[in-house]
Amino acid sequence: MLVAHPLGTDGVPADLEGAGFEVVVVTEAEAGLSVVHAGRADIALVDGRFDGDGLAFCRRLWLGTPGFPVLLLGPNDEDLVTRALSAGADDYLLLPSRPAELVARVRAVLRRSPRSRRPADNAGGTVEVGDVRLDPESHEVTVHGRRVHMPLREFELLALLMQNAGLVLTRATLLAKLWGPSAPPESTSLEVHVRRLRAKLEDDPAEPKRIVTIRGVGYRYQSHPAPRAGT
Repeated sequence: MLVAHPLGTDGVPADLEGAGFEVVVVTEAEAGLSVVHAGRADIALVDGRFDGDGLAFCRRLWLGTPGFPVLLLGPNDEDLVTRALSAGADDYLLLPSRPAELVARVRAVLRRSPRSRRPADNAGGTVEVGDVRLDPESHEVTVHGRRVHMPLREFELLALLMQNAGLVLTRATLLAKLWGPSAPPESTSLEVHVRRLRAKLEDDPAEPKRIVTIRGVGYRYQSHPAPRAGT
């Protein structure tokens, strides 16, 4: 795994190596990009201070490797957390981190990552509901035939919803499947990702026809979404 850190001297690499992970630490952006592009990492842990702006580095990383799993590390800053998740980070961990939680979060992201799964684990293969098509193997989503960039966490959420189209998935179920059984129920991460999906999939995100909120319960992906206006 890649640990992108401005100093490379905190306890994160040692905590991960102690859990059996192979760790590559970089302190410069170009070195980090080279590690990922060479296929030497399955996940990137990026300090928010890395290269002056950890999120900017992540965006460069995703340009070359769309959907590459990223766990961002940073302070307890609600605005930064929201921006990180909205940009495509798969998780956000507060610093200083506790070793056990760090390792658990890394393993959770890796379990969700298509890169770490055997082909047989991609149950069901390509999913199509209306004019939205999702392909787990190529990590591609198309809407009206147009490809839409989908970070890993958004992709996993959409896959869960589409694979269960027509059914209501409770908020607790979605949190547990995407963030693990220890996910705090008060977390707003799910709502952030739903908003991001609606912005990409809905003709009018304010009046969603695909991802529908079932108030007090959770969300349902409409198995027969309403037709586009004018059709």
